Order: sequence, then C-alpha cells, then structure tokens
Amino acid sequence: MAPPTPPEPAPPERRPSPLTPEVVAAGRISFSGLQVEAGALWWSESRPSEGGRQVVMRWAGPVGPVEVSPPAVSVRSRVQEYGGAAFWVSPAGRLVYSEITGGGLWEVDPGGEPVRLTPEPPAGEEVRYGDVRGVPGLDALVAVREWHRGGEVGEVENAVVLVSEGSVQVLAGGRDFFAAPRPSPDGRWLAFLAWDQPEMPWDGSELLVRPLVGAAGGLQVNAGPLTRVAGGRAISIGQPRWSPGGELWFLSDEGGWWQPWRCRPGAGPGAEAERVCAVEAEFHSPDWVLGQSTGGFLADGRLVTRYRAGGRDRVGIVDPARGSLVEVEQPCVSIAALAVDPGVGGAGEGVVLLGATVDAPAGIHRLALDGGEARVVHRPGPVLLAPEEVSVAEAGVAPGRGGGEIPYLFYPPSGPAGEGELPPVLVVCHGGPTGAVEGGFDPAVQFWTSRGVAVAAVDYRGSAGYGRAYRGLLAGAWGVADAEDVADVALALAEGGRVDGKRMAVRGASSGGLTALRAATVGGPFGAVISAYGVTDLRALAADTHKFEARYLDGLVGPWPEAEAVYEERSPACHPELIGAAVLLLQGEEDAVVPPDQARRMAAALEARGVRCELVLFPGEGHGFRRGETLAECTRREQAFLGEVLGFPAS
Repeated sequence: MAPPTPPEPAPPERRPSPLTPEVVAAGRISFSGLQVEAGALWWSESRPSEGGRQVVMRWAGPVGPVEVSPPAVSVRSRVQEYGGAAFWVSPAGRLVYSEITGGGLWEVDPGGEPVRLTPEPPAGEEVRYGDVRGVPGLDALVAVREWHRGGEVGEVENAVVLVSEGSVQVLAGGRDFFAAPRPSPDGRWLAFLAWDQPEMPWDGSELLVRPLVGAAGGLQVNAGPLTRVAGGRAISIGQPRWSPGGELWFLSDEGGWWQPWRCRPGAGPGAEAERVCAVEAEFHSPDWVLGQSTGGFLADGRLVTRYRAGGRDRVGIVDPARGSLVEVEQPCVSIAALAVDPGVGGAGEGVVLLGATVDAPAGIHRLALDGGEARVVHRPGPVLLAPEEVSVAEAGVAPGRGGGEIPYLFYPPSGPAGEGELPPVLVVCHGGPTGAVEGGFDPAVQFWTSRGVAVAAVDYRGSAGYGRAYRGLLAGAWGVADAEDVADVALALAEGGRVDGKRMAVRGASSGGLTALRAATVGGPFGAVISAYGVTDLRALAADTHKFEARYLDGLVGPWPEAEAVYEERSPACHPELIGAAVLLLQGEEDAVVPPDQARRMAAALEARGVRCELVLFPGEGHGFRRGETLAECTRREQAFLGEVLGFPAS
C-alpha cells in the first residue's frame, strides 16, 4: 500500500495590518525649515496630536532633539495662505519666528521670554510675515510682509520689508508678490524675487538686486538702483543664494529645466548671468511655500544640491569650474530640504537632508562627504512595518490618449488580495495641479497596500519634475488632460493584469479633487471617487479665492471672465450628470483656498440626481487637514466607503 500523501502545508497567516487609522494619523508628521546654525541643526515639525501645532526643534550632538519654540505657540506663517519659512536662527542661536494666531514676528533667546519685533496691526487688519533673514553686520532683519487691509483680495499688499528696533520699513513694493529676500554676506546688497498676476512663480518671475548700504555705510531704505538679474514673463527663478565669495547663484528654467546659474563677482549686481550646469534635471520645485532650500555651498566652493531625475530625488555636487554634476549615494528618494553642515557635534563637513526613504517616513538624515554612511539624526515614532511588509514604488509609464507617455508610481499590495484575485486599486491624483508624486514611505499609502490594495500615483500632464515643457502641457487643459491621464493609467494597469479593472477608485486632494471628479465619468474606469477639500466649481474658485491663486486659472483654464463658458463646462458641480461613481467629499469648514460652500453645492447636485454622495465637514480645519483626530476619521471614512462601494478589504 502506498504511503498516504502528506497534507499540503497551510499558507502562512498574514498578520492584520498594524497601520490603523490612528497610527496613520500619528505618523503624518511633516518637517520643514531645515537649517544649520549656531553649532546645531534646526527644523520645524508638525504635531497632529496637538491639533497640528508646529514647533521648532534643535539638535546639537549626542543628546536627542529638543523643542525650543515657546510652549503652546504654533510657529507658522500664512503668507500667500500656504506659508512656509516661518522661522530663522541667527549665528548666535537667537530664534526669530512667526506665530500663527497673531501673525507678527517674535524673537526668543535660549531660555528667555519671547519679545515681539513688529507692531500690532490696526483693528480689523492682519499683517503676516515670512521668509525672515538677518542682515550681516546690522541689527536688522528682512522679511516678506503681507498686509490684509480688508476683506477683498485687492486689499492685500505684499512687500519686502526691513525690521529694525521695533519699526518696519518697506524695501520693495509695488509688485503683486515677493519671495526669498537674501542679503549678501557683506550686507551690502539685497536679492529677492518678484512676480505679478496672472503668472505663478513657476510660470515667470524676476530676480532683482538693490543696495542695502550706501557709500557712507548707512542703510539705504528707499534709495539706490533696482537691477533685474534674471527672469521674466516666461522664465521662472528660484532659490537665490549668495556664495561665501559674494557670487549670486539661483535656479532658472531659461534652458527648459530649473538649473543652477550665477553672476560672477567684481562686475556688480548687474553682471550678466551664466548657466553653471546644463544637466537636464530639475534642481528646483514649484514655490508653493516660501523658503524652499535644496542646496548649499561646500568649503571648497562647490554646490551640493538636490535634483530630480527619473522620477526620484537625488543628491549631487556641482563643480562650477567644470559645469559637472556628480551624484552622491544616499538613501532618500524624496528630499524636501538640504543644508550643508560644517561639522555639528564634532563631525566633519557633511550634508543634512530632510527626506524619506522607500521603507521609512520622513526624517532628518546626515550624510558624510568623506565616504561614511548616512545616518538618521531624527525620525519620530517607531518602525511600523517590517521591510518585507513595505510596498516599494515601481516607476512606470503608460500610453496616453494625448500621444505621450504618462509617468506614474505603482505600489503593489504587500500581501495577497485573495485567492486567485487581482487586487483592487486606488489611483491618487496629486495636488497643485503643478505638483508631483513622491516615492518616499507614506503611511497613508501603506495603509492600503498592507491590506491587499494596490496604489498608483500619477504624474499627469502639467506635473513638475520633468522640465518646463511637460509642465506646460496643462496650459488651458486643466480638468481635461489631467483627468484623461489618470484614467489612462488605471486602464493600462487593468489591461496589463496588475489590478482588478472592476474595483478601481480614484482619490484627489485640493486641485487633485477636481482631477479625480473629472476622471470619474460615466462609462469610465472608476467606481468610486474621494475628494478631500477639492475644487468642484471653477467659476466659484475664480471669483472667491485668496490672492496668491486669484489668477492661477487664467493659465490653466482661460482668462476670467472671458472664458466663463469653459469654466462652467469643466466644473463637476455644474455637470453632476457626467459623474459615474459614488462620491465621498471631505471638507474643512475654515478653508480659505477652496471655500466649503463648493463641497456643499457639489453634494446637493449629486444627491438631486440620485448619485451616492457622502459629505463630511470638519470644524476648525482649513485647506489641508492637520489635526490627528481629523486625519484618523478621514481614513476610517475612506475605508468604510470603499469597502461598501467596491468591496475593498477592511483589515
């Protein structure tokens, strides 16, 4: 008799995902403002557990990071609504910051009490400050100021100002927007950016220089020539910085890509600029917030910088003598900031990165330039997933009906979707729409992949990271080209056997909400759509939004009000009959960018046509959710919604 056949081994049990909605919310800590000053590293980080409060952290060596901003203060700026660059640290370790509730500038010495530097605004008005820098050799600061004199967008005045001895004086005004005021190392010159509507800073901006110090050595507040160094209506300039030797460097897309340029010293601020490195890569990103800083000078005069090529961020060293770019090995694939470290904590010269790797969320990394390995200086929270449980993004391209290729990142499920089943997919539309997807570890993505759901993030036409020509493909086509590309990626994944074509959902936030709703058409690939603080009515957005984006749609859709018919045609709230999917709307009640009335009218229009729609309003939240309880509730709602509509797995 033949021996009995041994039973098939039972498949290993896959543990439930440890990424609960509460864990995902706690892990949504964002970092910004990386600086190396006064023998320490400094940065700002958000605290979802404290209602989204932002604090300034300091790290100086063997002892862990410490919070140095005053208790209960949220260090944030709302200049241009999106803020950024809310603090600066002096060479002596003095912290200058903007406080979100009052909007003024404050300073505090280590262990001291905060002192207000700017006067209180008149009753009924609001004055905001950001992107502060000290003037070398003088007890003075320069900053971007935004003065809200009333309720209308036209009553918002932007300027570059000098703050000294409790007074504020205008150094540059008369333009719609300003950014990046940067005094020269000797304090003699001030460089800054300016642009006017309808341009956005990534469309066209100017780099201007004016003297700060006169022949007699005193400050020249309202005197001296103003010189344009670079830029214009169709050239975008970013990140002006002075080298230790007095050269003015900046990033310009005059050659089709944001690349390093400079003006040589000796010929004055009006000297002709030259391109330093012609590598076709993006050394800059769209200036949605103030203070973007992704480069710095080494002791030998070379520039170490972040750049994006092939859909991921990299670090390289630019040699100005040769115009060469040499990549430096490091672990991060998404890098938000970079600073040169001359040797904090006794280490040699190195580079500090604010970035995320493929298997761990954003943190502070220090990269030695002597061949040593990169090490993590700070990363909040424990490691949540084992390496084998992390879904690592796969870069791909899909054919688009627009004739070109559509780049995207595909996150396969880290576990099986079910016996013999293809996984469902959640397709993500980034915001902006002038933005880009990021390949670093994101707990919100891993929440789904750890449950057997695939995630695809699309760099549709108009996305950043691929040169000016690709960004320009969305001109006049927002709501059409982007929606087509998102749907085409989903269809390509289904046709390629990567996902279940009958269980596809699309999600977008802010401008991505419009893209998602426009992609979820009748007869299209998506059965469910999630829009978080998303645009639903382009007409209302053109008529009622903040100053920074008040003319943004002129380039994306058409001039307002001349193109009103196009605005109406592409507004989901005006054409609910075109939506062929169940809809979940998540909206903050204090949103100044996309007012909550847009979500209310969208929900009413869908319900009137019998389309399933859920609207969730969050008191106290604005554009972009910050509170831990809000973030957790959004994840719970999305999970329940996609489970009910498309059968997405629940655990």
